[in-house]
Amino acid sequence: MLTIQTVKNIKTGSRITLINGIYAIILGILYSSLFNFIIKTNFHSIDSIWQIFSKYNPLISALFLKLLIIKGLFIISIGIMIIYLSSYITRKKDKAAWFVLFLIGLLFWGSLLTFEILDRNLYTIVAAGIGWLTFIIGMLIPVKYYLERDYEDY
Repeated sequence: MLTIQTVKNIKTGSRITLINGIYAIILGILYSSLFNFIIKTNFHSIDSIWQIFSKYNPLISALFLKLLIIKGLFIISIGIMIIYLSSYITRKKDKAAWFVLFLIGLLFWGSLLTFEILDRNLYTIVAAGIGWLTFIIGMLIPVKYYLERDYEDY
């Protein structure tokens, strides 16, 4: 049943995921622009290790940098997708769009957090953890409405 509180929950959840998409774009920009800092912290705080590695293995070190820039661009593109789906859900309250957003966000933020945990970089773990947590909160607020059997579409 569609009540005023249900509509408020849907809009609140959509706004939170919209902010999450903006956060993802900002995070992707930071990944792409702060790649030297992230690489140095991935090599565990010793700047000289990265300098030696990049000096003696320039092709492999360039691959690390390119991979980090591509990761940032991927985060930006997922952020744009999250923003689009969130704004669509705010306007239409569509069950299919909510389901797609749920799958995309859950897979994206979960995999990003897993990769950052494997890299053991505290800064990126915290950044990905904030994104994952805000996305989950935004999805759980309207979940009761989307899981109803007698779903009202309008």
